[in-house]
Amino acid sequence: MSLYSLFVEPWTAGDWMWRGVLTASLVAVSCALLGCFLVLRRMSLFSDALAHVALPGLVGAYLLTGSTGTVAMFLGAIAAALLTTGLVSGVKRYGGAHGDAAIGIVFTALFALGVIMLSAFASDADLDTSCVLFGDVLGVADHSIITLAVLCVVLLASVIAFFRPLQLATFDPAHARAVGLPVAWIFGGMMAALSVTTVASFEAVGAVLVIAAMITPAATAHLLTRHLQTMLAVAVAHGLISAVVGMYVSIWLNCSTGGAMVCVGAVLFGLAMAWTHLARALRRPTLTAPDPASFSSPPTLESP
Repeated sequence: MSLYSLFVEPWTAGDWMWRGVLTASLVAVSCALLGCFLVLRRMSLFSDALAHVALPGLVGAYLLTGSTGTVAMFLGAIAAALLTTGLVSGVKRYGGAHGDAAIGIVFTALFALGVIMLSAFASDADLDTSCVLFGDVLGVADHSIITLAVLCVVLLASVIAFFRPLQLATFDPAHARAVGLPVAWIFGGMMAALSVTTVASFEAVGAVLVIAAMITPAATAHLLTRHLQTMLAVAVAHGLISAVVGMYVSIWLNCSTGGAMVCVGAVLFGLAMAWTHLARALRRPTLTAPDPASFSSPPTLESP
């Protein structure tokens, strides 16, 4: 195979390549931005929770509307994600559970509720669970691409406009409260944005792979930098590289596009981890044995 057939020809074969890369890039940027704040607040498990509670939202929307249309499914998943956010906060505040325990309790209970609802009341529903779980980057509808584009622009603009409050509330919530920042509202807005982004990304990369799209770029950036601005930029770059290279890998291997993107992201994380360990080893001072000649001989007692 020539370099032309490997790298250039896919772009000339039809608009599916452009649409796939555009969709994956929009998902990557949105997820990377939010993922940085999740990693810094040690709430990576929350994205996993939101990805799993889509099922009861989808089934509930079908039972209420009798339709499996995109709008009904989207609104149902959004409602389930917002419900999860509220329940997790309530369990943490009134149940005395730590963050990870509260998330585990809520999302497993809601996911189990979705399984019961699907088997008992909606067994005849034509729900494409494989699409919900794994997505289809190459088959995303036009209105979904528009939704992702609007969401990406809003998230990017919000991070730029409210960077200082977000930074302070993320690193030092107590100080942020002391200076009058509405930390609870900032956190609630972040969780609402996370809910909408997770659900909007389902059609492209699926409920399972959206977790990696949020956490892996942020974790990679956290290894390479200690400044939030740089971390956001590195995470976005990681997501874009994973999207483009993953698309090529899926074409070359004829495999799942979303899965290829996540694997490329994991490889980039591995390279970053190896680089940081190597750099740390090179900076570590080496201990050498002292030269005996550098020590002065001890004083001797002279006889009178």
